[in-house]
Amino acid sequence: MHGNKRLYYLDWLRVFAFGLLFLFHSWRPFDHFPWHIKNEEQIAFFDTLTMFTHGWRMFLIFLVSGAGTWLAMRSRKGEFIADRLKRLIVPFIFGILIIIPPQRFYEWIMFRDFQGAYFDFLLLYPAQQLGDNMGASVLLWFGHLGTHLWYLPFLFVMTLISLPIFKKIQKGQVNFTPLKKIMSTNFGVFVLVLPMIICRLILKPVFQEYTDWADFFVYIWPFIYGFIFMADKEFLDIIKGKMVLFLNVGILSSALFIYLGSSDDQFVQSYLHPEYSWLHVTTSLNAMIIAISWILFFLALFARKMNFNHSVLIPANISILPIYILHQTLIIVFGYYIVGLDLSPYSKFLIIAFTAIPVSIILYKLIQTNNLTRFLFGLKPKAKEKKQRVSVLLEPAMVQNHKKRIK
Repeated sequence: MHGNKRLYYLDWLRVFAFGLLFLFHSWRPFDHFPWHIKNEEQIAFFDTLTMFTHGWRMFLIFLVSGAGTWLAMRSRKGEFIADRLKRLIVPFIFGILIIIPPQRFYEWIMFRDFQGAYFDFLLLYPAQQLGDNMGASVLLWFGHLGTHLWYLPFLFVMTLISLPIFKKIQKGQVNFTPLKKIMSTNFGVFVLVLPMIICRLILKPVFQEYTDWADFFVYIWPFIYGFIFMADKEFLDIIKGKMVLFLNVGILSSALFIYLGSSDDQFVQSYLHPEYSWLHVTTSLNAMIIAISWILFFLALFARKMNFNHSVLIPANISILPIYILHQTLIIVFGYYIVGLDLSPYSKFLIIAFTAIPVSIILYKLIQTNNLTRFLFGLKPKAKEKKQRVSVLLEPAMVQNHKKRIK
């Protein structure tokens, strides 16, 4: 919120970003890329969806997370770090212990021909996980132990690293006037992509694995941008004015990426496991332009069209974290049995999505009933959430009248 005004479009954008993640994981059994479970038949259509959305989906989540960090720092102040620990690290540790093992169990059955029961698996699983060699990178351990939950410790580490500059921005000690002047020119807004390109060019050939340091320092930039855009409203005005530009560049760059990714194995190899070469330069340029174009397009679109409240918005926004924690495990557990059905891949995808989604919601309803499960899934205590709901439902202009009626 700027001043006392809540920015509803940020809530909608957050719901959209994490909702897309749910669908993304629901179709992953049906593309040709490695994943935890796979259908016997894979479909090129899902390859296209994966290549298109993977280019910007996590960038969008980190952009929204940066904006959310700005809001959290304003509201929590001295309690900010403790709040981040409770909201991010507690669910991550709980997820490693309870939520993730079922994923690995079905993965072992499908790809390791494991024959034992779940209890037999649990006796072997800890030693196997801790015995794997992730090298010196602590970041790879986040993904190895937490699978999809790697985002939570990533966000926590990003927050700690960025905190000194964020505090300076909060105090108005950073002059953004030159940056805004550059961004106001025709294509000047793409200056934002330069740090992302540089980080990928330098780091990706050294840290090739997904969610290693190369990805960390690429993802940190949209996270920082999300914070900056909330701190200075003029940035958002510039971005909203260039929405069509972002859409056009996003379509062209994504079309090029999908075409080359579908027809040139060398291009795919250079994207996933690059060496220092001119091909690495071109793939990195293409990939980072895709990322910045689409996240700024969606930010502009939602800021222009979705800045309104709705009865589903508040509960949907509050439920995102626990549903995010649960969703991939449910998709894998249900999906393991669903991919064995004698149906088309499209039908199986729909069954997985529309089975896992309602079950996630039902489990969230159970989680929110007591403060212990709320704590483990990163939710506020019930009393604080109720207070938050009241403050959101009341428009700023109505607050004083509401207080008078209470008196």
